[in-house]
Amino acid sequence: MADTTRAIFILDFAGPKIHLWSGSYDAPLVPINGQPLLDRLVNACVENGIEDVTFVENLSSGTFDGFRLQDSTNTLSWRDAHDGDLIEKFCQHDGDTVLIWGTPLFDSEVLDGINTNKGLRGSAWRPDAPTGIYRLSADVLRNLLAESRAAASLHQALSTLVAGLSQRDVALPDNVLNAGSKLLDICDGVDASIAEFRCDKENVLRRLETSVGGYWRKPIAEHMLLCNTRFPPKTFYDRLAARLEGVLTCYPSQQIDIASVVGTMTSQQPDFIAVGNGVTDLIQALYSTLNPTIAIPTPTFAGFQTPLDDEQKNNFVLTPPYFDLDVRAFLEFVLATGADTAIVVNPNNPTGRLVDHADVAWLAEALGSRGRRLIVDESFIDFPADGRPNSVENLVPSCANLIVVKSLGKVFGLGGIRLAYLMAGDPALVAAVRRKLPLWNINGIAEYTLFLLPEFAEELEHSLEMLREDRELFIEELRTVPGLDVVPSQTNFILCRLPENSVSAAELKRRLVLFESVLVRECGYQAMNDADRYLRLTVRSRTENERLAKALRRTLSRSTASESDALT
Repeated sequence: MADTTRAIFILDFAGPKIHLWSGSYDAPLVPINGQPLLDRLVNACVENGIEDVTFVENLSSGTFDGFRLQDSTNTLSWRDAHDGDLIEKFCQHDGDTVLIWGTPLFDSEVLDGINTNKGLRGSAWRPDAPTGIYRLSADVLRNLLAESRAAASLHQALSTLVAGLSQRDVALPDNVLNAGSKLLDICDGVDASIAEFRCDKENVLRRLETSVGGYWRKPIAEHMLLCNTRFPPKTFYDRLAARLEGVLTCYPSQQIDIASVVGTMTSQQPDFIAVGNGVTDLIQALYSTLNPTIAIPTPTFAGFQTPLDDEQKNNFVLTPPYFDLDVRAFLEFVLATGADTAIVVNPNNPTGRLVDHADVAWLAEALGSRGRRLIVDESFIDFPADGRPNSVENLVPSCANLIVVKSLGKVFGLGGIRLAYLMAGDPALVAAVRRKLPLWNINGIAEYTLFLLPEFAEELEHSLEMLREDRELFIEELRTVPGLDVVPSQTNFILCRLPENSVSAAELKRRLVLFESVLVRECGYQAMNDADRYLRLTVRSRTENERLAKALRRTLSRSTASESDALT
């Protein structure tokens, strides 16, 4: 029929191959969860009601013939002299044409969102290769092809079409896109991995829950990891690249050398310090050394609880709405339970609340006089404006029962380097912890980073100032979400309680992942009252924060409306 929509794929089989461990592939035919990419794209067109599909490709052989799924699909070669009138054929259609340049990953829902004479550019778009999807009316397409009729060859005609597409403002605005609807051009193995994640919709949530991290190759807007999103600057990565070859081809230094660098950074003697592949690495080594029975205020960082048996941990449940720690009540709890080790995360995760230096110092002394240890996790101490003056690292040399641990990836925005330290005024304990760690437990990039960071001290301070502003704006935005209770935070994350008539935090997380392509931390695993009513949200860029607030508003309004309908 004259007014039906057709699809035309402009394919390039002369470009670089996609190299995977399973083999090397032309981009249109790279396997995505076992199915050639182009098969998926044709199926998406068919699901959208598009049955007339044409491939225009630069293969002269019949290699491509086996990948046509529909009887109505045509294949025309750039080198086929009999198709010199291709431009005329393009112009003879009176309905819309979905012009697909290259093989950007999409599904039928993406096609639904593109109106006539609008489009969506691929991630590798550039003026001479306008990868993307363009839904064009017959008149607009004819105008774009008008100059192509005079071209001496089909290649020149397509080049003219490229110029016309590149000059048109057809891209959808960013505010209607999310991480799951942006077009992905598959240019390498990482892109293929991202595509497989996106195409496995039935298992997306399971994949995210069973493998935390690696979000650089997962198309999700994550508000879960707790790193400084304002640091480091691009110049840091330029400096990192300058010595990357040497860093990657040599073994990294061992514990004694890296502890010496951290000692200089913290103004502490090296034999007070053990360096780990993240705080969890140090917790495991410390627990293996002490075999402790702990008391810990909750909710808090679960990494201190999960390695221990139930009989070794005692939870001091904090009181809402702000979950602030009463150190005197906590001391009584420690003594009553018989715990030999107390733990305080300061500022606390997930509440974002800070305990004053005087209170922590009092607790350390009170515990020490009763033969108990105190472990303080200060991974987020740099984020509050008054955080550093409240650090108790200065007490370590004079307080033998005090142990401080700190992640460096959080404040420096480099979660991937996996770098943290443990500090204690007991060199024998530190030496015992070191013996529990692998000989080379810190990678070369993390080691090199320690030497680069002093060059960016001013940028770090500025990033923290900016992030505090971002946090306050995010808190204000979240307070506009009906029914959402926001806990005032002093860090780079915010704890929120959901409305009473909404779905649970776990269900809200599921809906945000599936319908908004946003990942948040739900607190159902925490030892706290009404844990399934709480979310923890990371402060990211202002644009990302605004998008999350809007997504929460949309999703909660739907869930509360459906709950109300169910009761009537």
